[in-house]
Amino acid sequence: MYEATEKTIAMGLRIQRSRKAAKLTQMQFSERIGVSPQYISDLERGLVGCSVSTLIKMCDVLEVSADFILRGQEPDNLARMCPPGQYRTFSPEEQKLLREGFELLTKAFTINNKNHKRTGK
Repeated sequence: MYEATEKTIAMGLRIQRSRKAAKLTQMQFSERIGVSPQYISDLERGLVGCSVSTLIKMCDVLEVSADFILRGQEPDNLARMCPPGQYRTFSPEEQKLLREGFELLTKAFTINNKNHKRTGK
């Protein structure tokens, strides 16, 4: 284990959101990719990293790209949060605003998690 960083926490949050969007529990997700539920918990909190082979399995199960998991750069994941087909009805400018908003939310959650870890609340 290593200490969580802003990047690993953000990555963990993207994994968690993707897992929840796929309507999978940590147990179901762990079984599908062949790891323990505790590992998924630690991964989602940014406490551990993952191997390339585990990353590929996660992306396949969650139907997201590695670029999204690692860097948060995939507008298709936003499409999963909208009602079916709605994301594509937005103009390119609106899609850009949605991506920027999503990135700000990710940053806010990261800061919030860091504050909770620091204060123990």
